[in-house]
This record gives sequence, structure tokens and C-alpha cells, in this order.
Amino acid sequence: MKFLNKLAVLGLTGALVAACSSIDLDATKMMSLSGDNFQKALFKEYVDLARSEDDQADSRSAVYYNNRAKMAAAGKDTGPQELKDRKIPSSAAADLAAARKELTAALAAGAGKSAPEKAARAQAMFDCWMEQQEENDQPKDIAACRSAFETAMKGLGGAKPAEKKAMMEKEFIIYFDFNKANLNEAATAVAYQVMAESISGYKQILLTGHADTAGDKAYNRKLSEMRVNTVKNAFAEIGLDPAKIKTQFNGEDMPAEKTADGVKNQKNRRVTVVLVK
Repeated sequence: MKFLNKLAVLGLTGALVAACSSIDLDATKMMSLSGDNFQKALFKEYVDLARSEDDQADSRSAVYYNNRAKMAAAGKDTGPQELKDRKIPSSAAADLAAARKELTAALAAGAGKSAPEKAARAQAMFDCWMEQQEENDQPKDIAACRSAFETAMKGLGGAKPAEKKAMMEKEFIIYFDFNKANLNEAATAVAYQVMAESISGYKQILLTGHADTAGDKAYNRKLSEMRVNTVKNAFAEIGLDPAKIKTQFNGEDMPAEKTADGVKNQKNRRVTVVLVK
């Protein structure tokens, strides 16, 4: 349970959040705007992000977005944040790099003038995606920021990053029996298929573990980690380079099929295997 949720249960959320607020957003919102339409739209986007993070007691992110809002208000060109400014997991770096390249190209082509609100939305949501990916503990928030970015980019005529890298990746899915982390016969066959494909010059193998909603959420996260480790060890045993294997695990948070809590679902008991060129 998050810190704020605990406060809400105690009926203390409003008072304590107000007491520990790290920014004066009211003062920021009263600033005169001297930039163009893109920067004015960007100001609004960053104020909204700052407010959201402040409400969640994330003072570091609230201060960051508040400062970005002030820069936009002053008409300064902030640009989308650079990847080197955050500690991004290696498994997400390629997606974010491709997204930033696409965004900067759109801005350089004049998207800020031709579609200022959509361009501002794209930049703010890219920064949001970066921030959530660095924290890397709320898959739903990562997905929400990324989806908002991709929607805004489509409004600018940009393609989704996933479409650009479709020719560079190949995905496999290894399914597991209920409450199990060992490879069954079908899963072993997929493992050998991955080994055969990886000979074609793939530089990285990304493993992501999942579980269905049956059972305790914390246990399911651990179970998804166990499944990933089983696959990783199996790959190492059959000759794949462990240095190329990157892992992450989502428990029940990123289902292939959405279900109610407590539902057994084989499609959600899985490890996705992505080969990256």
C-alpha cells in the first residue's frame, strides 16, 4: 500500500500532504507567460504533472516539473529530458531513445508551431514516461505515460516506437502451470526455439515475468521473478550468453487478459522473451 493510501485510511491525507508540500504551485500558476503558444501549452502540462506528483508526496518529481513549468513560463526552450539525466533500466533504454529521437525530430520540423498543444503534450508525457521508468515500480503508471506520449505523437503524425522497432525484435511466450515456476515440456520446446533464433545476431534477450491474479499480489510478484530466473537459468544451460539476458518482473500487474482478482488464467502465467537486434 502506498504512503498516501495509508494516510487516506487514517483520514490524514489532506493535512499531511499540505504540510509537506515541496512547491508553491499557486505562485507558479500566477506567473505571467512570455513564451509562444507551444511554451504556454507546455507550462500547463508541467503544472499538471507537478500537482499530481505533489499530491502523491513525490517531492523530487514535483520540484522537477515545477521548475520545468517556470522555464516554459519564461519562454525558455526546455526540450525533452535527455536519457543520461536519469537512471533508466537497460531494458527500457532503447524504447525511450527511439521515442526521444522521434519527438525531437517532430519539434525540429515545427510541430511546436503547427500543433502546439499536441507537441507540448508529447514532450510532457515523454518526461513523465522517463520519470516513471526511472522509478520502475509502478508498471501501470509507466504504461499510462507511454500511452499518452504515443497518442500525442500520432496527433503529430509520428509513429509509435513499437512500430518502428517491429523489424528489430522477435517475441516468444513461455507459459507456466498454475503456481509453478518450472518449465513444462511445451515451455522447454519454446526455450530451444529461442536458442535457435538467437543465433541470428540478436544483441539482447529481455525476459519479463508475469502471474495471474489467483493468490496474494506480493506472492505473485515473487512467483513471476522465480519464473524469469528459471527461464534465464535454462537459457544459460543451453548455451545463451547470460550477459545478454536482462530481466524484469511484473507479477499480476500487466496481464495478457484482464480478469477479476483471484482468477486462474494460463495466458497470464507467462514469461515473455524478446530478442532485440
